[in-house]
Amino acid sequence: MAPGTSHTFTVRARDAAGNVSAASAPVTATTTPGGTVTEYQAEDATLSQAGVFTNHTGYTGTGFVDYVNTTGGYIEWTVDAASAGPVTVAVRYANGTSSDRPMDLAVNGTVAAPGVVFTPTANWDTWTTRTLTLTLAAGVNKIRATATQSNGGPNVDKITVTG
Repeated sequence: MAPGTSHTFTVRARDAAGNVSAASAPVTATTTPGGTVTEYQAEDATLSQAGVFTNHTGYTGTGFVDYVNTTGGYIEWTVDAASAGPVTVAVRYANGTSSDRPMDLAVNGTVAAPGVVFTPTANWDTWTTRTLTLTLAAGVNKIRATATQSNGGPNVDKITVTG
């Protein structure tokens, strides 16, 4: 199905004897418009109180970022948006602890998503994705993920921006 198109469906049921029901009421669904998908590796971003490591498996790119257990450490990506508006940001991370590692996500210096929870994963080699919506300005934007607790943030592999 092409993005941004409408499709109408009806359903008829057939039983084991071959009897067919009347058609259901029509249902119309519209697919969402497609968007640009861009990946930004954490190790290519600006880092503060964080470092690039390769001591766990499963990351993409040339490494991942570890917040080195401190409050205020951050990863800041430079993201270009063709137009202003909401985008989906998927943060790929690992959290091998037994506790949440929350972070504030800011856009262009303003916290847009405070206290985003990054729940534990099975171990530091198990990666998962936390998805949220942020609003970007047209042109160049800065997305910053800042650790808010003394145990730092999760290990971060990359963000994927769709929109």
